[in-house]
Amino acid sequence: ATFDGQGGFDMGSTTLGAIAPDDVEEGSWIAFDNGSTVHTISKLDFLNGSAAMDVLGSWLFLCMAMFFARRQKQIERAVDQDTIEICDYTVTVKGLPDDASDKEEVRCFFELKFGKVVDAVLAKNDGILLTLHRRRGQLSMHFDGLHARFIRTNRGERRMQKFEQKLEALDQRIRQLKRQKFFKTKLAFVTFSEEASYVKCLDASPRGWVARLFMKPEDQFRGMFPYTVTPAPAPSDVMFENLDVSETSRFWRRCAIGLVTLTLLVVSFSAIAFLATEKRRLLTSTDMNEEALALAIGGPGGGVFGTNASRLLASPTFGGVTLPEDFKGTDAFESVCRAELAACEVTYSEPGLLTLMSWGSFLTLMPVSDAMSATEKGVKVKSVVKEIADCGVTQERCSPARAEAADRRGCHACYCAGLTYHTITTTAIHAGGERSVDSFSDLQLSTLREQCDGFLEKPAFGDTVLIVATITAVTIINALLKVVIKSISAFERHVSFISLQSNIAEKVFMAQFLNTAVLLIVVNAAIPELTRGISSPFVRDVLFHGNHRDFDQMWYKDIGGPLMITMLVNTMAPIATLFGLELIAAFSRCWGRCTAWTQKRLDDAYTGPEFDIATRYGEVLMCVMVTMMYGSGMPLLYAFASFFCLTIAFFDKRFLLRVCRRPPRYGTDLAALAVAVVPWAALLHVLVGMWMHTHFVTPDIRSSLGISLASGSSGSSSNTAANTTGIAALLSTGAGIFDILNFAANASAVNASTNAASYEYAPIVQEIRRRALQTNGFPFVALAVLFLFVVVLRVVWQSLATLCPCLGSLACFAVGVNFEGVPSFEDAYLEDRLRGLTSYEMRDMPMYKDFFFEGVRLSNTASVEKLDLQERGHYDIEEEMGEDDVDIADIGQMLGMPANGQAGG
Repeated sequence: ATFDGQGGFDMGSTTLGAIAPDDVEEGSWIAFDNGSTVHTISKLDFLNGSAAMDVLGSWLFLCMAMFFARRQKQIERAVDQDTIEICDYTVTVKGLPDDASDKEEVRCFFELKFGKVVDAVLAKNDGILLTLHRRRGQLSMHFDGLHARFIRTNRGERRMQKFEQKLEALDQRIRQLKRQKFFKTKLAFVTFSEEASYVKCLDASPRGWVARLFMKPEDQFRGMFPYTVTPAPAPSDVMFENLDVSETSRFWRRCAIGLVTLTLLVVSFSAIAFLATEKRRLLTSTDMNEEALALAIGGPGGGVFGTNASRLLASPTFGGVTLPEDFKGTDAFESVCRAELAACEVTYSEPGLLTLMSWGSFLTLMPVSDAMSATEKGVKVKSVVKEIADCGVTQERCSPARAEAADRRGCHACYCAGLTYHTITTTAIHAGGERSVDSFSDLQLSTLREQCDGFLEKPAFGDTVLIVATITAVTIINALLKVVIKSISAFERHVSFISLQSNIAEKVFMAQFLNTAVLLIVVNAAIPELTRGISSPFVRDVLFHGNHRDFDQMWYKDIGGPLMITMLVNTMAPIATLFGLELIAAFSRCWGRCTAWTQKRLDDAYTGPEFDIATRYGEVLMCVMVTMMYGSGMPLLYAFASFFCLTIAFFDKRFLLRVCRRPPRYGTDLAALAVAVVPWAALLHVLVGMWMHTHFVTPDIRSSLGISLASGSSGSSSNTAANTTGIAALLSTGAGIFDILNFAANASAVNASTNAASYEYAPIVQEIRRRALQTNGFPFVALAVLFLFVVVLRVVWQSLATLCPCLGSLACFAVGVNFEGVPSFEDAYLEDRLRGLTSYEMRDMPMYKDFFFEGVRLSNTASVEKLDLQERGHYDIEEEMGEDDVDIADIGQMLGMPANGQAGG
């Protein structure tokens, strides 16, 4: 079974709705013909088997997630043991007094307590000073370019002088700020010489605020300042410009950015919801193609409905049918179709089951012997409607079991015309002459569109453009959100680079996941009970006010197909972006060779952009989450996700090695984020998968296990009993088939009025209970309960460990530092075994090199005070000269003498 998705796409044929369509009865067979052999399987076996395979796949996915989480920790430990970094010798000290500005005092304190200290770097709250240095560095680089251009072309002297004046004013402001402002010490990075000293410091010092309260006075700094010690991050992970921000300020900054992000999500959500609502309006249109109806009911050329010229032409297609200008379907079709529908009821009735399809009423079934549940009746109704629709297309598709079906090919057209053009008589609620379709509920409209899809007016060009825009809007808005989130996240002033990247990845993932996956449920799901009582028109009319109560065949056609197109676009968009950035980088290198006036500019042109790992993590997590959420009913999403992961890994590697600059040493926070999110994707897959699979009715799990169910009378069974009694009474008097049909016609009228009043959705709780106990739904529920049980058990266990410190002695809670057997810091440095940066001084970090760029101006101007990085190091030159570990090159620089290996001048 295949059907075209909206907008010309044919994605619906790959979904569960096409493989096991609603109009195939549970006991029928699904056949697969491979050319030589026809394989068959009952639909019930297929549904139970597919559900079992889905649950097994979910279980394997969870096992693989746990395996990769464990494997990640093993790799982390192996890399940490095989790689020697300065952070293997360094601790971060917090809680020092604000006036602890002498690094020698800090160094001596920790050296006397724990062992030899190689270096102690103090970090202060001088972010404003660092901001001025950054601005000054940018001006200096621009001044260098102007100076080089002036030397070669003798042009731009006035502009160069203006920049020099700006630099002089900025230098004056920096000097004034240093003289007037007292910068407080925020923390210190203490680097030990031996690993034993590093481990001893961590074991003997408090790591949290609780242990800090009980620190002995003799162990405190200066005998009165308790402190905390934690393992230091890598030097490249420290964002010195944000260390001056207090935790309170950072908290409020996060709240502000959270509100901004939430506002952006609401705006983007509203925009996509508006487009989705317009698309839903188009998809719920019940406008019929009157020419097509006239052709199907009246015959070639429209028969009695067409003009004389149309009847003479006798066109077999509705495009050649011409209707009179005063044609009204409400009057023309009813006179012909009432008698036609009465004959159709006889044709499509079966022994023990009457088919009722009077003018203006939905097709219903009346069992006269065995009772039918509502779900069984619904599947049978779809099966009969499909049979009627197939017969209306070509005579060859009419069922040979129906003796008069070939003579009743207009049944489907008359049935759809009755639903569309039936008028209501005058009542207390409705005025006479109104079409009943105008007062249909969402469920009735969805049913009409599903049953009469072949006669609906096709969307116009503008409507098609709107539908395509709805599909592409998600991708465009997600791309814009990614850029905006990355820009505003820096305002939170994170203290570490990796925490900033993790924060960006989380926001990008949540924003794109909500817009791509959650929005489909919120806008298109017909669950009005969730918004009942809310006065907001937007919430009441848009959220959970869609046309699909379930994952039926029409959902896969209207929503599932476009979703797969969106995911396919999301799969290709990052790859196309990488190609575009690579072309831009190549152009930048060519342009730099022609326009760079300084070596610095030429180096920047060849350095390349930074690798954006944060947004890539967010995109990959979004792809995994959306695929797991809807993969049960749309297995093609697994192919899209696999293609995306394989290709993006290849192209990211190529882009990183060939285009990007060398990235900093990332920590494990991003990988830990991915490992923490992936198991929840499995839970979401289980819950939505149960919703998708249990749309198809299967027996109750209790009856399958031999457990007797409590029987109770229902409306359907009582109606069946009444119908059986009435027909039995007719037969006992010798009534014929026409008497039975008259009885059915009266029952049909009563049934139509009953349906009009009770055509509502089943209660949510009752529906969930029924689905959870189906044979294709219970395994999903069991796996979800097991997952939540493990999560709750883990949370309780960790809470006990936090509240009961005595549990810390257990192996699973032990927080100790093991010896890695690394050599001393001096030996590792001299043997070139240290990886990454070898100092926490900002002057040694490449990411801050441009902050303190001096250029030709300071090199050639002796009257300007040197703004060296040692001023950023929070100690004066006189203090530095008194230290024992001053480098010879630094002494030579302070004395104005050339260092070793430099020529004097």
